[in-house]
Amino acid sequence: MTVDTHERYGHHVDHEWAVGKLRSFVAGINRLYALRQKDLYEAARDTADELICIDPVMRDLMNAAKPGFGDYVSVEDTKFSHYVDDYWDLNVKPWALRAIGVHQLGAEARERMKPDSPDLVADQLHPWVWEAAAPLWYAGSTQAAVLAAAQSVNARLQQKLSRHDSSDAALCRESFSRNDPVTGQPRLRFPGDRESDTWRSRQNGGVQFGAGCFEGLRNPAAHEHELDLSEQIALEQLAAFSVLARWIGECTVETADGAQNVTEESGPLSEAPGMLTS
Repeated sequence: MTVDTHERYGHHVDHEWAVGKLRSFVAGINRLYALRQKDLYEAARDTADELICIDPVMRDLMNAAKPGFGDYVSVEDTKFSHYVDDYWDLNVKPWALRAIGVHQLGAEARERMKPDSPDLVADQLHPWVWEAAAPLWYAGSTQAAVLAAAQSVNARLQQKLSRHDSSDAALCRESFSRNDPVTGQPRLRFPGDRESDTWRSRQNGGVQFGAGCFEGLRNPAAHEHELDLSEQIALEQLAAFSVLARWIGECTVETADGAQNVTEESGPLSEAPGMLTS
């Protein structure tokens, strides 16, 4: 029952309301104690009756704060009666006070004490991405920063393959294709056993992910006006291009004559007339 109560109320309870009700409950316990100390037994009995009436709901509120708080011992399992202040003061009040504390500070405490989540550090993205994007990012244009990163990755891909007749999504599909290279269409090849499912999956992933980056991220940034990309969304898009850049850098280039070579990931970008970046 405790778990059910927490599932029903724990994430949606009005904590301010719960604190108010529990404080009134504790005030009633204190009043019962004071009345019995003054031998005002009739008034004490009325107060005890009120506590008995609301006790089931108070248990729910305590369990909503933390499962188990409302599972204090029932009066039937003690030597007391409902009309004896010791039962309420010793067995119930401490749990009500704990619940008040959780309802008051629980959300804030969880927020302030939660483990630090990892940060995505922009200047640790692949140099092809961040070096192109940074000036525009700092100028406040996240959309232009994403476009610049995409254009940089495309230019590096063209440079690596020595191809300037194709670009962006089309070039990713051609270069990561598992088909044999042909004259004028070299391929990018991930390292590893080419007979393995992992290698085939990575090649297929390069085709799909590379094309997706350019068609799903680059093209809207190039052709839509005022995308209003938040910094978080733009940073995630830059991260996607960073992954693609690392994949390109990891691959060897295989040509139709069977030659394979690995080009440097960094270094100056060669200027090639006719480079396609539309």
